[in-house]
Amino acid sequence: MVPRLPLVRLPPCATVHKLGAASLTPSTALLRFGDKGWTIPHGSESKGSSRAGWAIVGDSEGRRLAVETLLSRYRIHPSPPPPGAFPYTNSLLASAASTSEMTTPSRPIRHLAFARPPPSGEFTDFTARYGALQEEDKLSFRETLLALDPAPSEADIDRVATLMRITHLLDLPSVSFSSGQTRRGRIAAALLTRPVLLLLEDPMAGLDVKSRAEVSKVLGELDGEGEIRVVLVLRGKGDGMPEWVGNVAEVRSGDVWIGSREEWEARSMATSGAARIEPLEDHAETVRTSQDGERKSGKAVVELNGVTVSYGEGTRIVLKGIDWTIREGERWHLQGSNGSGKTTLLSLILGHHPRSFSLPPSSLQLFSKPRRSTPTPILRSLIGHTSPEIYAAFPRGMGLTAAQAIGTGFEGVFSRRPLTAPQRDRVMQLLEFCKDYLVPARSAQRGTATLEDIARTNFAHFTPAQQALLLFLRALVGRPPLVILDEPSQGVDEAMWKRCVELLEQEWKERPEMSTVVVSHYEDEVPWGKGHGKVLRLDDGRGEVE
Repeated sequence: MVPRLPLVRLPPCATVHKLGAASLTPSTALLRFGDKGWTIPHGSESKGSSRAGWAIVGDSEGRRLAVETLLSRYRIHPSPPPPGAFPYTNSLLASAASTSEMTTPSRPIRHLAFARPPPSGEFTDFTARYGALQEEDKLSFRETLLALDPAPSEADIDRVATLMRITHLLDLPSVSFSSGQTRRGRIAAALLTRPVLLLLEDPMAGLDVKSRAEVSKVLGELDGEGEIRVVLVLRGKGDGMPEWVGNVAEVRSGDVWIGSREEWEARSMATSGAARIEPLEDHAETVRTSQDGERKSGKAVVELNGVTVSYGEGTRIVLKGIDWTIREGERWHLQGSNGSGKTTLLSLILGHHPRSFSLPPSSLQLFSKPRRSTPTPILRSLIGHTSPEIYAAFPRGMGLTAAQAIGTGFEGVFSRRPLTAPQRDRVMQLLEFCKDYLVPARSAQRGTATLEDIARTNFAHFTPAQQALLLFLRALVGRPPLVILDEPSQGVDEAMWKRCVELLEQEWKERPEMSTVVVSHYEDEVPWGKGHGKVLRLDDGRGEVE
């Protein structure tokens, strides 16, 4: 077999610059590669190999720049010799231009991010999903795929559905998919455009253990087939990297290291100076213990008794007789596989779900009142909340500054509000605590940015990881009696998450009566030590307290 040209070939010591940059020196470069450069071979060159896949890790800004470099959005210096930085795809495009047949992939390099805000940057009402199904949402996934441009054939749809193991989902509406099914569906849609390089950003984020294993296995098999090279963009946790990944590009402060997974693991162990998150003492437990050692129960913040919720006129029961009481100062880890009912349960507590208004007082009490007795603006101010849905829905097109974005948490709204002097002081206090992680990526004063510079920077100008951090601060800013952190570490760097845990520890010390609910599929990301706090596990709609 004649060897195929590589998909990516950057020369040794290459540097990456903005298009039109006046200076092309290493000191002004966005990225700096080592003497190996960067070569990603075509998948056929490693067909059948079990560890030929790639991962991009490192700091959030570095990961973003590496992805955008692969998407041809920057200038590479020195210019790679013909056929350029992307030899295989460039040769396909040249061949297609000289023939009447279009044999090149319609989109040879595809990038999918699974936690991205809408491109318009405007507010999205994610709570509307609990209302009536819209007409456009009733389209089957097969109909959605047939509407792609150019339209794929039925044979192609059946082929990718079989590959991604979603044949049984083709005739169901996409809105009914679980998180794992949605990821496989989006990848299937991308495959129909026939890419040769597929960039997937945190494809396993937010998935339970079983779904992570299923998606990882499918991607590994896809990479091993030889026609598509899969590159994962990961936060960098070694234990979250699939076994089929054998090559790593790590970006730190603009410097790019390229090597094998074994070299990366050895290098990480040798250079690891970052302290692990240590189990924290259960401060709330200590405060609620009297001098003679007897436990004192706090006031109930949330009470659910025998709550059942169903969809489809009762044909699909999501929650089955849930009993759950959250008391002042308690910390809860809400567990359950994708589709187990966690989102519906949280929507009742947050007051988003229409069913929360109709449940009798004996079934649902929020802050000692029925849901319908508490106006929505008041309820929003009583619950601090962050989630991937809030991250995706939060407006980027309104010109909110970092300080204003955090300040919206006082009322739990998505629009600017005037802040009182004490409220602004609280916002600045939180920004100060995380200042070193919030230097704006687009700031002309990156080296000298002050706290005021950060506070005045447009929210949309921060990196995705920084935006997630700002929304975490938004959940805590009003010192609410209940904080719900749904997948709070998703999208932030590990060092950022460690700082968030430190902030939570400080908040618990100052306000031991604050109740906290954390939703995460990773037990080591729950911000308290094992054995502290409580667990509610959902399984097929039923709840079990551990």
